[in-house]
Amino acid sequence: MDPADRERIVNYRPLAVAALGFTLGLSAFERLYGRGSVYGAVLAALAAAAIVLFTVGFLKKKRWVCLLAIAFSAGLCRMLLALPDSVAPGEYAAEGTVAEASPDAQGKVVLKNVSLNGSPMRYGLKLTLAEDAPAPSVGQRISCVCTVREPTVRFASYNERQTLLARGISAVARADSYTVTGEGRLRSSAALYRVKAFLRLRIHEAFQDNGAVVAGFLLGDKSGMDEADVDAFRAAGTAHLLSLSGFHVGLLTAALFLLLPKRFPKLRAAAAGLFLIGYCAISAFAPSLVRASVMCACVLAADVFERRADPLSSLSLSALIILAIRPYELFSVGFRLSYAATLGIVFVLRHGAPGPRRGIFGKLINGACVAVAATAATALISARHFGVFPTYGVAANIAAVPLFSAAIVLSFAGLLLGMVFPPLAYAFARPGDILTGLAMRSLGFIGSLPHALVEVNAPSVLTGVLMLVLMFGISGFVLRPIGKRLKIAAVLFVLFTMSAAADIILV
Repeated sequence: MDPADRERIVNYRPLAVAALGFTLGLSAFERLYGRGSVYGAVLAALAAAAIVLFTVGFLKKKRWVCLLAIAFSAGLCRMLLALPDSVAPGEYAAEGTVAEASPDAQGKVVLKNVSLNGSPMRYGLKLTLAEDAPAPSVGQRISCVCTVREPTVRFASYNERQTLLARGISAVARADSYTVTGEGRLRSSAALYRVKAFLRLRIHEAFQDNGAVVAGFLLGDKSGMDEADVDAFRAAGTAHLLSLSGFHVGLLTAALFLLLPKRFPKLRAAAAGLFLIGYCAISAFAPSLVRASVMCACVLAADVFERRADPLSSLSLSALIILAIRPYELFSVGFRLSYAATLGIVFVLRHGAPGPRRGIFGKLINGACVAVAATAATALISARHFGVFPTYGVAANIAAVPLFSAAIVLSFAGLLLGMVFPPLAYAFARPGDILTGLAMRSLGFIGSLPHALVEVNAPSVLTGVLMLVLMFGISGFVLRPIGKRLKIAAVLFVLFTMSAAADIILV
């Protein structure tokens, strides 16, 4: 390994260690707290072990050991502070401000700034209304008498409590009717939702044939899409294109950088930062897009502070920022898929494979490597949460992603320029519409192939973790000679195989 690379990896290691320790602390607390005296004793033992680990690291002058212990303890403390209020099941007089009223979830709204019988709640409330009740608008303050319970449903890998807490919701309720009492303090959210609705209307006007699909991959709004189109994305393993994520952020940021000279890195970073803030705003701050924007901002910060960019460190820093603010994001499927895919790409491309290749053929190879790395890193997580595996996912991504990439850039440019001069929207919309149509036809063909989606047994968390550890073991981040790295990889592969076999046998 090049000495500069070795020095860079060693210098940036603390962020990765801190992120690992912090996430372990969050996960340990969530899985053990409140489940009984035995689990409480285990949690106390882990806290004591962290103190011992710090002491040993301090005496042995192992700074990374001390950092791991401190980060683990910080994760425990942060999750303790994030615990939601306990709500006894029953009937309550509830009042809150409508923060979400999704058109594709009729009768379901999310309330923030909630009070139950006059007592304020720290988290939000998911309210299900009667079918004949009119849908409230975002920003309205409503009151109702409802039946409230804490989320307790668990099915296979689905945990209702963790899923809702990741969205800032700690209780669910049902009501037959409600009363609008005025406007709440979420006026900015209401304005952003109106902007999003306006943009969705402009997209449908400009894109006659594929307006619903374009709204899906530009705004993350799937409410107007046919179920057949959504199924085509899922069957082909390209559903990530409909969730605003790092793919969209990286693609649009790269397109923006083409317009700005490289000799002004601070200008490029400032422009990208403003763009990301604006994109998050017009998407009503979709959690997945905010996540990706923070990740991108951490990468851009290296240029601003004239530091050599390190993807693993930037990824670790973004995870620390997000989880410090919203610790239950760790249990969100979107968070896990986003970071697993990015880790897989970083492990394989940045330090486990040759550098970037030039030419069309070289870029196709790079694209295939990205698809394989992301698929390998997320396959077990997807199988655990969704119970299926897209057989032709890699081929579908190689075929459809270039078409969708061009369509996204053209569509987004047309959307922005069309606000100033409407004819420009149609000028960009036509080629974008054609590319989107071609991509949809390719997805439809791939999704119709035999065994496009294969049902699989849900692997354990350990199996998924071992896959990522195995990919890390064969990457250049392990500062060992190639012979030792291969031995480490062989041991990890045996452990992974045993864990995967155990998952199949236990089922």
